[in-house]
Amino acid sequence: MRNNRRHTDMHRTQIQLEERQYRYLKAKARRSGRSISALLRELVDEQIREQDKRGNDPLLEIIGMAEGPEEATARHHDDYLYGNRK
Repeated sequence: MRNNRRHTDMHRTQIQLEERQYRYLKAKARRSGRSISALLRELVDEQIREQDKRGNDPLLEIIGMAEGPEEATARHHDDYLYGNRK
């Protein structure tokens, strides 16, 4: 997917990548015929689209942060969060 962005709509930035990250992006860019910058913009756009699908509910950010005994944590999360209301 290519976006027709005007040059004036872009902001120049500088990032530091680990060697493996750089090698990965460089190889992927070469295979796809795109620049590393274009690949990074696409990755950021994908993240933005995912966030837009989920909405901006801050509680969604905590999904997967905690661990518990097998499936019980997922099944009984309200009990863990709010106390057993039975």
